[in-house]
Amino acid sequence: MAVLSFRSVLWSCLGVSFLELAHAHLEARGIVTSPETFAATSFDFVVVGGGTAGLTVAARLAEEEGWTVGVIEAGQYRPNDALIDVPSGSDLKNFGAAVGNANYDWLYTTVPQTNLNGKAVRHPRGKVLGGSSAINFEIFNRPAKGELSGWSALNLGLGSWSWSGLLPYYKKSETYKPPRPEDVFPLASTTRRRAFQRRQNTTDVADAFYTAAESALGPTSLNVDDLLAAADDGSDTASKRDDPYHGFSGPVHASHNEWYSDLAHPYILSMNSLGIATNFNPDSGDNVGIYNCPAAVDREAGVRSYAARAYYAPNAAKTNFLVLTGAQATKINWKSTDVNGLAVAESVSFVVDGASYTAQASKEIILSGGVFNTPQLLELSGVGNPSIINPLGITTKINLPGVGENLQDHAYISLGFTIKPGYHTWDELRNNATFAAQAAAQYAATKDGILASNVGVLSFFPLQTFLSASKIRSIVKTLVSDLVSSTSSMSLLHIAQSVLQLAWLSNQSIPQVEIVMVPGFNPTGTVTAPSAGTNYLVLTAALQHSFSRGTVHITSNDALVKPAIDPKYLSNAFDKTVLLEAVKYIRNTLATSAPLSNFIDTFNDPPASSTTDADYESYMKVALESLKHPVGTAALAPKELGGVVSPQLLVYGSKNVRVVDASVFPQHISAHAQSTTYAIGEKAADIIKSLW
Repeated sequence: MAVLSFRSVLWSCLGVSFLELAHAHLEARGIVTSPETFAATSFDFVVVGGGTAGLTVAARLAEEEGWTVGVIEAGQYRPNDALIDVPSGSDLKNFGAAVGNANYDWLYTTVPQTNLNGKAVRHPRGKVLGGSSAINFEIFNRPAKGELSGWSALNLGLGSWSWSGLLPYYKKSETYKPPRPEDVFPLASTTRRRAFQRRQNTTDVADAFYTAAESALGPTSLNVDDLLAAADDGSDTASKRDDPYHGFSGPVHASHNEWYSDLAHPYILSMNSLGIATNFNPDSGDNVGIYNCPAAVDREAGVRSYAARAYYAPNAAKTNFLVLTGAQATKINWKSTDVNGLAVAESVSFVVDGASYTAQASKEIILSGGVFNTPQLLELSGVGNPSIINPLGITTKINLPGVGENLQDHAYISLGFTIKPGYHTWDELRNNATFAAQAAAQYAATKDGILASNVGVLSFFPLQTFLSASKIRSIVKTLVSDLVSSTSSMSLLHIAQSVLQLAWLSNQSIPQVEIVMVPGFNPTGTVTAPSAGTNYLVLTAALQHSFSRGTVHITSNDALVKPAIDPKYLSNAFDKTVLLEAVKYIRNTLATSAPLSNFIDTFNDPPASSTTDADYESYMKVALESLKHPVGTAALAPKELGGVVSPQLLVYGSKNVRVVDASVFPQHISAHAQSTTYAIGEKAADIIKSLW
């Protein structure tokens, strides 16, 4: 069945009237269509970026009736839009929906990657009110408790950036709907505790680097012992998934699938048989295992729950909360320097249809443009490394070399398999016109079924799950040698992070790899389109804690020129080796383990002829993509380490510029970034309220 005919069937079955009824409350009452009106408004706070965190902090600040909050958003407000609202997993998205569509997506790509034979990797980012929460795959999970202990340790315990400090904000942001009894996990093993065999600790192998790190960090307030203690923090105790971990009255709806493919059951059983136990409590800070992942979906309405629907729409009638869409911020304007030598911002310049305007903020300017736009705007405004911005004709206002550094991402490799005939996957929407029409009619009538499903079966695990102790020891030995030899060229922040990450390799409560099970076609390395009448399974291995670090920097003083994004994928041998071993594990162990193996027809990509490490390494250079979780380019960390914002999220050297988005992640986490970004927005709002 042709793609266009499927989409036309879907739209005709849904109908414009259905969408209007489903989203009647999503009115554009607070949207300002006149940039002149917006510029003439006296704001207390101007938020740059109406995305996941930006709308969160803006809506919470607008709860204070005496404050006026303005949001500048480059994209448009798109309520009643099925390309955003229908939570149809990868299937509809692959049929030319929001990702890769300039009406929704910034269409970022990296610079050519040296270790990928010059490949430029796509980085979709939401250019729409709601940001990337409007176009992502809706995954709504949380990291390991010990990872947030690392955040806290990097910040010397200041600001409560630990698990206990963020948990209230995870809960505040969500309305959690537990799975129905029949959907706890489809016929999954009832094993509730992971049963990984403890293997030899690798700490002694890492001693050489720890010694070098101790010396390098000597002039700072950090020490290796504190970082190692934080890395070892995290309990193996599983708690019941109940009120202590979930919110039930927050703006974002988090729920579970009510439709599963025929592949879910055999896949879960095969994972269980390999020692990856079912985790019924992944939101508790213990996220190791295979689990039924919540998604940002409102099951009652059958639609995506994203920042515009969750935080903007319910507050659109407020007269103190204004949003200007179609406007791109170009520069922060500075008023003066206060008696403490801090730069004071007074306004933000922005452009609409080529014309320039300025929005005044009497209290604060809050940057929520995201991991790429936030460092870009800081550098355009004179905040950054003088050696980068001065040659572009930009005068340094705040010398802050950490801006645009510390880019981290979840790189992944997907493997494709064809499935024997007769099993239900998302491919039926493409292969069977009658089924597609029935699915669309069901969704229009009851807002459920296959079109309301998404990627829900995730697994996270440490290296010990799939590698022998001797192999891990070999990998760590090489890693330590690389780190010791490069310590002099690493930032202090990278050194401190590496202390944590090395220790995490021995801590089996900190996952190092994620596998995502996609029950249908998704593009892989060399197969970019499905074959007619064929069903697929795609298994994706994603590295959680890369030792590579990248950058985002401007190359022009023109704000409309995109910054140069360089993740430096696989620049550390550890990253390449672990991804290679994960690919081999999927191909040679997981895919050949019953009962999953009984459903697989062929090894599709890479083909069955690929069997050697050299074959897989060649494939990886073609297949590597981003899981679309870039973080860290305005890091929450001490300035002396290369941090950009304080524990209160203030830009160092400024009195009133704050960053509230995923760029403040000091270190990556073993989770998709969405729920943590919402939590940061919620926490930031409380920080700001407490200071004013």
